[in-house]
Amino acid sequence: MDLAFGTNVREHYYRIGRLAGLEADGRTHAVSSIVVSADGAASGGAEKRPLAAVPADHFDGDIELRSFPERAATTTAPGGLMMLTHSTRLMREGHEIGHLAGVEIDPTTGEIVSIVGRHHWWTPRLHLKAAGLDFSVPGEIRVKGDRAVSRV
Repeated sequence: MDLAFGTNVREHYYRIGRLAGLEADGRTHAVSSIVVSADGAASGGAEKRPLAAVPADHFDGDIELRSFPERAATTTAPGGLMMLTHSTRLMREGHEIGHLAGVEIDPTTGEIVSIVGRHHWWTPRLHLKAAGLDFSVPGEIRVKGDRAVSRV
């Protein structure tokens, strides 16, 4: 499933805000919840919803959340949770090559398959496979220098 930051999020047919971020496990890179806010910024007024509420067949357009069963809190890895937002920088060899614009998630496992970035609104998007990306620095995703970047 594709999740792009800034996408309208609806619950029970009412708009509750925009997709502001994703909360993922720092070790496995599996997304556990989405963050929704009125203005699309991961600020103090943001709300979380579990990834299970997002339909597995979502690929484009508004995100229409479905009802989800209450479940026990899951334990996180020792690395803790990482927050991915539109302000997450994409870095290669110490230079910024863009900001995170969205992610592609495997609907069965919740793991990040690829990321989409953009340097400016007028530049082409960057598509990078998640395998081999370094998520260890908060607020940054580090790209290996020899990785090819596909532009769309």
